[in-house]
Amino acid sequence: MWAAQLEGAARAALDTVYDPELDEPITDLGFVRSLTADDGHVTVHLRLPTSFCSPNFAYLMASDSKDALSALPGAREVTVVLDDHHDSDLINRGLAADAGYRGTFGHEAEQDLEELRDIFRRKAHTAAMERALSALLRDRPELAEEQLGDVVLGDLPDTAATRALLRRRAALGLGTDSADPALVDDDGRRYPAGEIPLRLRFARSVRISIDGNAHFCRGLLRTRYPQSGADQSARPEEFPAGGEPVPATDSVKAGEPAHAGEPGRAGEPVQAGEPVQAGDLFQLTAPPKENVS
Repeated sequence: MWAAQLEGAARAALDTVYDPELDEPITDLGFVRSLTADDGHVTVHLRLPTSFCSPNFAYLMASDSKDALSALPGAREVTVVLDDHHDSDLINRGLAADAGYRGTFGHEAEQDLEELRDIFRRKAHTAAMERALSALLRDRPELAEEQLGDVVLGDLPDTAATRALLRRRAALGLGTDSADPALVDDDGRRYPAGEIPLRLRFARSVRISIDGNAHFCRGLLRTRYPQSGADQSARPEEFPAGGEPVPATDSVKAGEPAHAGEPGRAGEPVQAGEPVQAGDLFQLTAPPKENVS
């Protein structure tokens, strides 16, 4: 394979490598600092928004990058280097030796790699499900949240958000048939109708957490590496930059304050000078992160 062809194939392969927490390709995020391909030798340098990004996340992205590049027919030797991270030396030695996750981190590896991947696959599915279903609620204002339990995948329009949901379901081994229910837990089970509004609010908090972290990390990377903005792609259609609030239901009416312990509606404005009740902050509270560092 010619060098230019191999480099193009390598870039395409890196498009399939996702940041496990932000659920976006590392190429779109600007995490690929450089890529060279010459005579079957492919070398990639990766960079992250801070030097103290989780070593688990850093290793996952670097290891996935090496795996994706090593699968290319013309790649005879692949080198992936993580730059400017506090564990760069440790991670780079492990990658060079193909030591694996536990071989790289030793006793510090509290979970195996597949357990980590599964955590973030589940989060990505939850966020994708919320995007698709919230879009459906906006398009069909007559549809109540409690009725989402009857919605099947075939009811969702053919949009980027729906296609993303199908990809996330497939990654978890969940059904993708048009007759399969759209709102399910991580094991593919329907929720009782009475639980649906709360489950949807939780899913929304997961989605907001992921979207917010992605925006924050993009900015941090541009601050750390001022030229990196040119390597970042606009967020894809499935990750809208703002988002409209879901129409109010009887549980919490638009314009009415939420009481303590009740989640407010995402997107509702707070007037200047008005006190904010504890319950109004629920939708801004990210779900606790797993201790995987």
